[in-house]
Amino acid sequence: MIRSAATWIVGRIGKTGDAVTNFIWSLKLAGMGRGSKISSRCVIYRASRVSLGEHVSLNDFVHIWGAGGVQIGDHSLVAAHVTLTSQSHDAAALAKGKLYRETTDDAPIVVGRNVWICSNATVLPGVTIGDGSIVAAGAVVTKDVPPGVLVAGVPARLVRKLGTA
Repeated sequence: MIRSAATWIVGRIGKTGDAVTNFIWSLKLAGMGRGSKISSRCVIYRASRVSLGEHVSLNDFVHIWGAGGVQIGDHSLVAAHVTLTSQSHDAAALAKGKLYRETTDDAPIVVGRNVWICSNATVLPGVTIGDGSIVAAGAVVTKDVPPGVLVAGVPARLVRKLGTA
């Protein structure tokens, strides 16, 4: 009896927490479409440069660095522990006589509609992921992904077109 009451209370607090989290993010983001959900354990830096379409889901421990801009299309899923970073440092900094921390290399990330980015994947600056594509767990996406494909690996490579065996 006590255990079921405690479970009910914790469930209610969790649901309330998510509603509050979503409301707060809706004020901070560049845009947040109807029905989108952001886990209370999600971290978004430079939220004013991040926009979500309708019915987007950002799960636990997603990290988004938004300085270069991040746009996620309708009905896309971003699984736990995914990193989307639209900002980096200039790899040629030393050759230019600078420290890495003195440089930035920002470029937008665009995630299409109905995209699934699986757990522990990383998407780097300047990448566009086409509509209907899947990024496999643990993949590191360094260049554009065409629509309707599965990519996997480090760096991410085309595995197959979706809708085919």
